Amino acid sequence: MSLFKPAENSMAFFKAGFMGEAGSGKTHTATLVMIGLIKYLRAKEIPGSGRPVFMLDTEQGSAWIKPMFDKAGIKLEVAKTRTFKDLVPALSEAEKSASGLLIDSVTHFWGDLQESHMRKRDRTRLEFSDWAVLKRLWRDFSDLYVNSELHCILCGRLGFEYEQYEDDRGKKQIEKSGVKMQAE
Repeated sequence: MSLFKPAENSMAFFKAGFMGEAGSGKTHTATLVMIGLIKYLRAKEIPGSGRPVFMLDTEQGSAWIKPMFDKAGIKLEVAKTRTFKDLVPALSEAEKSASGLLIDSVTHFWGDLQESHMRKRDRTRLEFSDWAVLKRLWRDFSDLYVNSELHCILCGRLGFEYEQYEDDRGKKQIEKSGVKMQAE
């Protein structure tokens, strides 16, 4: 029996992430993309495209984008939460009942996961040994996000990557070396 089988043409589900500084247009861009995607799916009469778009709103952006959805004739349903324990169940619910999911901002869920972990350990700072636990918990979300049969767009705050180097005097320094989304 062969490990490989002929490829099949099946439904692909859109996944996207937008990162930027506060006020850079992440929510607006994500909204335009989601509306365009849903309009396209409706025009092609794709099953499920008549369902509402769900939004996990951590920054009160839903009030600002609701008129855009109204104008497009797409119902928007919102959950206002920043709690990590809500993230996986929300994604599972959206997969069953929504045409798409906006998460704005995923950075708040990542922050809540870290903060709740520190509270459980009665600490004010994360230690190296904490990262394996946090990454495993976060993977419950990220694996579901990537593999879900749902069109998903998430927004996240811009963060920086840093590298350590030794300067001309032999002192260790830290400098910005790149950008990343503030989430695992």
